[in-house]
Amino acid sequence: MAATPGVETRMLRAAQARAARRPRVVAALLDGIAFAVIAFVVNGVYGVTQITSGSLPSAQGEFGYFTTTTAVGWPWLTLVWVLYHAIPEVALGASLGKLALGLRVVRADGRRLSVGAVVMRNLLRPIDLLPAFYLLGGASVLITRAGRRLGDLAAGTTVVQRRWASEPGATRAPTGSTRLALLAVVIGAAIFTAAFDYFGRPPLVIEGLYNQQQLLSPQEVVTGYSLGQPRWSFGSVTYPVTLTTPKSTCKGSIQLVWSEIGWTEGGANFACASGL
Repeated sequence: MAATPGVETRMLRAAQARAARRPRVVAALLDGIAFAVIAFVVNGVYGVTQITSGSLPSAQGEFGYFTTTTAVGWPWLTLVWVLYHAIPEVALGASLGKLALGLRVVRADGRRLSVGAVVMRNLLRPIDLLPAFYLLGGASVLITRAGRRLGDLAAGTTVVQRRWASEPGATRAPTGSTRLALLAVVIGAAIFTAAFDYFGRPPLVIEGLYNQQQLLSPQEVVTGYSLGQPRWSFGSVTYPVTLTTPKSTCKGSIQLVWSEIGWTEGGANFACASGL
């Protein structure tokens, strides 16, 4: 019995997807490197320094020994990870890594690739990443006939070489307005991040100092703080700060200065009144 056109199309797409498995792995590595750079910037600009291990100074004057990390919460990084893939795949039909390797996202049944299908395949990307290094998604690509990870199976998509996605609607083809919109998004995100790094980050730096118990001397345990209105000057900002400790309230200010690595503490001055 002759195969129907729909079955023939699926078989053809499956063969094309299997041929694209190796460059798809390389593309995933390139995307991982690119995202690592983006995550480094996002963590450094929007993240707060937190204690990851060890102990803080005690109220009895014992010094603490600890390690720290500066990062945003994992849900936000996961969202950035999904958007990193979804936005260019909606606009261009491929992530940056896939573009570099000449790959495109297509429908496994040969139909037009919709925005909804691209969004679906990327919403499930965090699951494909489990338990680490795309082990679940990679295994799915290897064992399925059409080389499809779980997100592809849910969205009805797969990945093939660009030359096999040349027919109209097979993949997301960028127009002039699409390119301009994507460029505007990238430039807008860069400008916002740069502005936030200068004007919005100082309170996060102070929060990181509080988390590390560095607002007062190591022997003074700070249990809370509040900030007043900042006083800005070129390359520096000073915040009025009220600190609370188990035995006193301290009022003063902390100055941050701008340098090549961002905002750092430039000095602090507090006067404490006991009796609380």
